[in-house]
Amino acid sequence: MKKQGIAIAIGVFILLGVGLMTCVIFASDSHSPARLCSSCGFGSKKENCVKCGSWTPSNYSNARLCNSCGFGNKKENCVKCGSWAPSNYSNARLCNSCAFGSKKENCVKCGKWTP
Repeated sequence: MKKQGIAIAIGVFILLGVGLMTCVIFASDSHSPARLCSSCGFGSKKENCVKCGSWTPSNYSNARLCNSCGFGNKKENCVKCGSWAPSNYSNARLCNSCAFGSKKENCVKCGKWTP
């Protein structure tokens, strides 16, 4: 009887641990990628920085949206013009100077930190 109690306690502990790990994983990924609609991201325009407009080389950073700017269906809007970005959207980019250091972790709309 005592072994069954220990086995049940270990099972509950493992389930709680897995549940907490899942919550931590989902909580840490709380930003959305910033999108460009098909007209703002057409051709080589998708390779331009969404903040300053300069060309982004191959080692660019993806622009992010914080929880409030990317809440619900707002995350599906273009960060430049605000129109809806359908499923064939392009990720908005940041050039090296706009993404230098920890600036790449800031929301491109409001400037808040995106964890």
